[in-house]
Amino acid sequence: MQASEHASLLEVLSERLLTDFTQELWRKVFLGPGYESIRFERETVTFLCTDTLDFDWTPEEVETLAQRHGGRVERCDSRVVLVFPQARNALQMALLLQRTASCRLRMALLTASCTCAVYELDGKKRRMAIGTEVRQACTSADRSQPGTIYISAGTYRSLGPSAEWQPRAALVATELMGDEVTSAAITLAPSARAAMSTFAGLGLT
Repeated sequence: MQASEHASLLEVLSERLLTDFTQELWRKVFLGPGYESIRFERETVTFLCTDTLDFDWTPEEVETLAQRHGGRVERCDSRVVLVFPQARNALQMALLLQRTASCRLRMALLTASCTCAVYELDGKKRRMAIGTEVRQACTSADRSQPGTIYISAGTYRSLGPSAEWQPRAALVATELMGDEVTSAAITLAPSARAAMSTFAGLGLT
């Protein structure tokens, strides 16, 4: 990687940290002992973006759940962003969170090739996706209906045959362009914990 490209990616990482996190985290990364070892890699991952989980899970519990599904937490506040190497693991995590939530969550799964920053923080190696893909996933979550998991075309292809992953007691709607699926949405049956639910687009009060 050329020096100019590395410098440009450092600027993107800096902007991501200052926009989505805190100045304290920025200082640890850019002023800490690991600054010189920051590097950037390309990887194909599936992003899981969802509304806040504060009502049901602590940040530590979310991190533990993500690790058990082979993923990592990139953000956990008003907007939760999780990253998984495997699309099916991301879907399993999304279904678990949706089924255990005390309210109907807006969620999105987006599979994409992206640039990832690799750096050290508090003596541990961390990874963080940078670029537009994170924003795209969050925008998709914002546009989804409460209780629905939006699935991008890339994620749908990565999941494989629907018979192998389609959850029971759920409505799976797909949008097509010719024979190709351009997006899908999974809506679970309302849980007993949900105070207000929407299933198949019908409000229940």
